[in-house]
Amino acid sequence: MAKLDDEGARATVDATVDASGAATIHLAGELDISNVPDVEARIGPTVEQADRQVVFDLTGLTFMDSSGIAMLLRTAGRTAAVEVRNPSDTVRSIIDATGLADVLHLAL
Repeated sequence: MAKLDDEGARATVDATVDASGAATIHLAGELDISNVPDVEARIGPTVEQADRQVVFDLTGLTFMDSSGIAMLLRTAGRTAAVEVRNPSDTVRSIIDATGLADVLHLAL
């Protein structure tokens, strides 16, 4: 697990690929423009290894701005499918408000 902490938001990232080729990325803390480039660099190798699906588990994510949404969309463009699991009410509202719940396969 990597903790990303600069002068902006704090986020933790734990990324794995299972034997079936599905990747799971656990994000916690806050995801915003101040740390998205670092988070994206951290998850890049895992996304590249994923054969079929990338699951973002957002159980511990308390905030995400539009740059976080853009990162999820870039990931969706690089893999067969993206699923977002366990978003907080705030994060779910952001995804719903953008009309991307179907693209990001929002799961509760």
